[in-house]
Amino acid sequence: MKRLTRKILSITLLCSMAIALAQTALAAELVTDDKVNFRADASLDANIIKTISTGTAIEVIDHDPSGWTKAKIDGTVGYIKSEYLTIPTSSGAVAFKTTDGVNFRSGPSTDSDVLRTLAAGFNVDVLEHNPAGWSKVAINGINGYIKSEYLSVTGHVAQEAAAASQQSAASQQSSSQQAASASQQSASSQQQASGTLKTIDGVNFRSGPTTDSDVLKVLSVNTSVEVIDRDSDGWTKARVDGAVGYIRSDLLSVTGRAVELLNWSVVSQIMPYHTSLKVIDVRTGLTYNVKCFSKGDHADVEPATKADTDTILQIRNGVWSWDARPIWVVIGDHLVAASIHAMPHSVSTIPDNGMDGHICMHFLGSVTSSTSEYYKRDLQNAVQEAWNAR
Repeated sequence: MKRLTRKILSITLLCSMAIALAQTALAAELVTDDKVNFRADASLDANIIKTISTGTAIEVIDHDPSGWTKAKIDGTVGYIKSEYLTIPTSSGAVAFKTTDGVNFRSGPSTDSDVLRTLAAGFNVDVLEHNPAGWSKVAINGINGYIKSEYLSVTGHVAQEAAAASQQSAASQQSSSQQAASASQQSASSQQQASGTLKTIDGVNFRSGPTTDSDVLKVLSVNTSVEVIDRDSDGWTKARVDGAVGYIRSDLLSVTGRAVELLNWSVVSQIMPYHTSLKVIDVRTGLTYNVKCFSKGDHADVEPATKADTDTILQIRNGVWSWDARPIWVVIGDHLVAASIHAMPHSVSTIPDNGMDGHICMHFLGSVTSSTSEYYKRDLQNAVQEAWNAR
């Protein structure tokens, strides 16, 4: 019988970190929560290898929470409907990964506030798991909810579970590889090199633009790569130590950090007072430092030094302006999408910084005291531009 809500209590990872980085599958242990059929393929029409009793431990190879789980039992590989699997009970949270970009919300509803947007492959601690609905998760001590269909113990949706049979899956996979290769060739003929980027996580450097291509090497966080081409299918052709290969584009950034779209309710908790924060102007790449002295409906900030004020004016062509610009802000270990205007006003707390007054920094969900609907849209549109430019 389906359990609509399950308390997830522990998981045992069976693969070493090196293997997890080099392979697409991550072994983990789950148990059956009901008597269930163990099948030869990801289909109700597939042959039944055996019937598994309640509480049987299985080794997970691929996990699609809304479909089928590829598993190993007593050395035999087969498939089980994911809704009949749960976690062995021993501790309070389980490490899952996002399978795609997904919103982390304050409640189990698409109407709930978006606390932040997570990239694919982001690690979360699952507290409660409903495979057919929402999972309660914890990220950096903050509890919220994610649609369960975007979570997996492996960090990706099982390839085989998407096909009616292994044969048809192989055929589709081959076609996908050919299409990706053709797209890459087309993109390569049209695009030019775009400089140097950095890895935002441990990442596989592959021989081709698919997850099935050979892993040439595993790159550590913050490794610089020379970009040759970037295609529309999510892969970057790059050169590392003289070797040419491919890296998933979402694992590269100009800073070596993943840009995050965090709600102001989250940012206001982690942003320190009176501490220099690095700001990156998205459109020019120029950087400067600001300090926050007030966190109400948004952040009130000032340039940390006169040199920072000069950089702001350089970005604005020497003219103070209410127009919003997209920026990335370094807050601790976070690189956050935001926006900022450049019109000094009201109080200031830093003397001799070349600016009389302060300016306002905005994040997703922050508000302004202005009654201008255009100004409000301009600020939030710039936040989205900063997020889209990651």
